[in-house]
Amino acid sequence: MTKAKSRGRGRPRYDAEDAKAAAAFRKLGAKTTLEREDVAPLWVQLRNRIEDAMNKGVLAANSRIPSEQAFCEIFGVSKPVVRAALGALSVDGRIIKMPRKGMFVAPPREHVDFMATNLGVFGDLTAKGHKVSTRTFEFVRAKPSEKERRIFGLPPEGDVVRIGRVYMSDNVPITMTHISLPGHRVPGLETRLGENMSVFQTLREIYGITLSRADRWLTAALPTPEQVDRMGISAHTPLIAIESLAYDTEGMPLEYYEAVYNSSLARIHMAVGHSPAGQLLKTSF
Repeated sequence: MTKAKSRGRGRPRYDAEDAKAAAAFRKLGAKTTLEREDVAPLWVQLRNRIEDAMNKGVLAANSRIPSEQAFCEIFGVSKPVVRAALGALSVDGRIIKMPRKGMFVAPPREHVDFMATNLGVFGDLTAKGHKVSTRTFEFVRAKPSEKERRIFGLPPEGDVVRIGRVYMSDNVPITMTHISLPGHRVPGLETRLGENMSVFQTLREIYGITLSRADRWLTAALPTPEQVDRMGISAHTPLIAIESLAYDTEGMPLEYYEAVYNSSLARIHMAVGHSPAGQLLKTSF
């Protein structure tokens, strides 16, 4: 990709304040090519390149983020693209904004828990060092049920994508899920989501969708015959039934699922408290 020329006023101020970060961003920009014909918007591609560099340590924690203008010059994109990419990274907690100081790469998270965050089963277990694999038994685009139509506010001609999966942690079935997504939000998902791929990560990287919150309900349950068969468990295995409705950053319902978690493999720990914003904290395994 052709990079924009310098403004001729010298380097952006952040170069002098954090020369190491400036060099890292410029090196990343020199190796980054954004494809304008790709199904993923430019801002999604840019966001993913930056996050990947953060995950690999190329962009160190606490290093200063370039200004919008510097970003435009480094990556050869417009300000709206830069703002959308940085906004998504901020929502995901990957960058932090400090008044009168600028933006910085956020320190790595100590841990994540799928019951308390929107990473989902795949992301939570992977983050904890487990080898995660999936066994998909349903993947269809279909007319919504009355419940799905009501949840997503779909018109009569709308459709949903349904995904049925068993998730395995270190080759042991740990949870089984039935996921529903509003079809118009995920065109072509059937050709994009493969086995052993995270649903949440695919939504973020291909469609630029970030989930900001979820409501979840837990009840005790015994397995159904289908769950016994698909998870290879006893009919007397204690399970935790989970119902979840997740929303995007605009507050629109995006993902509904019903799942069962094999509580004989690991306990769920809940520490109850409140953040300054009044949010409930925190749940972990």
